[in-house]
Amino acid sequence: MKSFIKVRYILLGKFLKDSISEDRTYFALTLIVGFISAMVVIALHHGVLYLREVFKTSGSFTWESFLSGGVAIFVSGWLTTRKLPWTAGSGIPNVRIALAVFHGKISLKDTVGKFFTSLLSLGSGVSLGLEGPAVATCSGLGSFLGNYFSLSKKRVQALVAVGSASGVAAAFHTPISAVVFTLEEVVGDLNAKILGSIIISSVIAVVTSQMLTNTTEIFQEVHYRLIDHRELIFYLVIGLTASVIGPIWMNTVLKFREFNQKYMNNHKLTFIMIAFCCVGLLSQIHPGVIGSGSGTLEGTLLSLILDPKILITLFILKFISTSICYSSGMSGGLFMPTLFMGATMGSFIGVTCSYFFPEITTMSGAYALVGMGAFFATVIRAPFTSILMVFELTRDYNIMLPLMIANITAYVISAKIENKSIYEKISEQDGIHLPSHEDNEILESLNVEDAMERNVISLNSSLTLIEAYKGVRKESISGYPILKNGRLIGMIAKSDMSAAIGRKEFQKKLEHLCEKKVIKIYPDQSLMVAFHRLKRFQISRLPVVSRLDDKRVVGVITAQDIVKKFGYELNETSKEMEDLLEDTEIT
Repeated sequence: MKSFIKVRYILLGKFLKDSISEDRTYFALTLIVGFISAMVVIALHHGVLYLREVFKTSGSFTWESFLSGGVAIFVSGWLTTRKLPWTAGSGIPNVRIALAVFHGKISLKDTVGKFFTSLLSLGSGVSLGLEGPAVATCSGLGSFLGNYFSLSKKRVQALVAVGSASGVAAAFHTPISAVVFTLEEVVGDLNAKILGSIIISSVIAVVTSQMLTNTTEIFQEVHYRLIDHRELIFYLVIGLTASVIGPIWMNTVLKFREFNQKYMNNHKLTFIMIAFCCVGLLSQIHPGVIGSGSGTLEGTLLSLILDPKILITLFILKFISTSICYSSGMSGGLFMPTLFMGATMGSFIGVTCSYFFPEITTMSGAYALVGMGAFFATVIRAPFTSILMVFELTRDYNIMLPLMIANITAYVISAKIENKSIYEKISEQDGIHLPSHEDNEILESLNVEDAMERNVISLNSSLTLIEAYKGVRKESISGYPILKNGRLIGMIAKSDMSAAIGRKEFQKKLEHLCEKKVIKIYPDQSLMVAFHRLKRFQISRLPVVSRLDDKRVVGVITAQDIVKKFGYELNETSKEMEDLLEDTEIT
């Protein structure tokens, strides 16, 4: 362990001599994250296929499947519910929270745990996909490397986004949509300055994945041709259908999760086992319900499944099984199951329309593609990603017009029913409310002193670097106010302390190492101002100083404090509204 730490500080001394060195280190890590992410996704994909063969969970379940797959999901569920709660679900909501609240910090233990819990759960044949876990694992990889090399918080956050894009790109072989998904859904800003890094890592991930697997696409190409412009009406129907069914499916997941939290709170592992057994039983009706369903999905895209009864059966089975599996909290994602439901829904509409209007309809595979994009746009709330992803999968410009009609229709109309993605709804159900532009009014009404931490851990300016670091190295706090005679003179981040140790500045006093230009805030200022400053200056905490003496620290506030107070206030407002409605009904 000591040699590991020693190597780390040698590397820090070489790579973080100055800001130019940090930029070069960041660029190198961008390349490394893209390359390793591809290998992680390949390992996860082939590992799941191998385990499904071993556990005999590739087809309709037998007693051996229930036994061996049950052991795998039990181990995975036990780890998730008892030891590694971060590994629950797809992991994408957790990545969003890590970026918004913890400045991209994801522990290595959670990252490794996510890989193995997902490997076991998906290997057992449950009705979930590996793309979400791939994003979470690769994001964790970027976070680990950024923190290991003690990069600035801004760089660490960027590497988390880089890992996210690399994971999607390697999983789907779609670099453009991977970039847009990361900016649109994970980062939440299509104008992010880290665009260049994300593009580079996505391309590297795709190229590496294609070279190692000797494949260039996950599905065979589907060539589409518009026969009659009246056919566009049918694609409009797909958009309308997705706009209604998407929110219904989301609410079904939320209702199952509510049941799980309310009645199975102390028996979450039991609920996971029940979900596994449900998949096994449903596989007796059709084996397409098992896993992500990529094989069956390709069959719909190639117009190989033309029986409307089979298509509607597959849709219903996937609807039920994915709802139960995801709501149980087992490790697995929603990407491919969502695409599966959209494809079977679209193909069913296409086959039905061909019975009545055979002269103007094309093959059902085109409808499956459009349904896939429309349902994805409704559930994930990422319309640009869905359009680009389908285009990259088909490489056919002719599909763009029907795709845009269906996607925009589905996205706009579904917003009237539910304007938040499944990831946002799940976070809110867990009591985590990430502030958005619509929440500015609430943040403006709350003051810093309502949310700040009053017990401040500070460091004396006369301490040497090595003395200070020995005292705080086991602390989870990432930054400290530096006081001289009880008065604030600067701030120092733990990452800066690590970098200075790498440069062998052991005996340098904190007074000479700390950042003198301190970004401060006052107790009576709003949480909106605090949140803006944290985001603008890419810092993890703000010292709260007195209005009468701006050198006297009265508290510290972080993004986590703001989100916690915001969520509490939102819940209280919701309760007041419910009480008011009840009183109105009584009177």
